[in-house]
Amino acid sequence: MNPQDLLNNPQLQNISPEKLQLLMNLAQNTSPSGSNPKDMAASLKSASNRASKEGMEFSSGERDLIVEVLKQSLPPQEQKKVDMMMQLMKTMRK
Repeated sequence: MNPQDLLNNPQLQNISPEKLQLLMNLAQNTSPSGSNPKDMAASLKSASNRASKEGMEFSSGERDLIVEVLKQSLPPQEQKKVDMMMQLMKTMRK
């Protein structure tokens, strides 16, 4: 994903500058060609660990939004896999 897309994404207008910077770093480190849900999950986990170390926490709404934005760079079939994985994770949290 192009990090510049994050700056121009209206969905991310209300996110803090620190969180947006973290997302931009994540976007820069995510392969634009053919990322898959497994790689995306690993990148998100790494970014989450970094955020925790810096004292940053994301609300569930922010996490969902981040996943939606990152999914936009995936092919439709891979987006469906991400949706299934996210649904499974939500079910497991209950």
